[in-house]
Amino acid sequence: MQLASLAEDYEKIKAAGGDLLTISSDDQNFAWSMAQTTGARYQILSDADRRVIKSYGILNEKEHGGIAHPSVFIVGKDGIIKYAYVGKDPQDRPPDETILAEVKKIAAAK
Repeated sequence: MQLASLAEDYEKIKAAGGDLLTISSDDQNFAWSMAQTTGARYQILSDADRRVIKSYGILNEKEHGGIAHPSVFIVGKDGIIKYAYVGKDPQDRPPDETILAEVKKIAAAK
């Protein structure tokens, strides 16, 4: 599960100049439970009404009644998306090493 591996890499992401926030289509209680189960020291937010998921155009209506395509967005300090990855299916996710490399590259750009 990527949430658990990101929990392991969270300090590396912070050391590279980034931070981490995840958004789940699950309700608040399940999102909290995921944070506890994975050992996440970053925020896992609930988007049970799928408002954010829809606004980013990543709703996958075919899976589980409508969940997000697995996605990674890296936002620069200027609030602009600098990196985006949207998976084609629930297993299509970028490796943590790729996410960390992109965070480093974006943090180094002035």
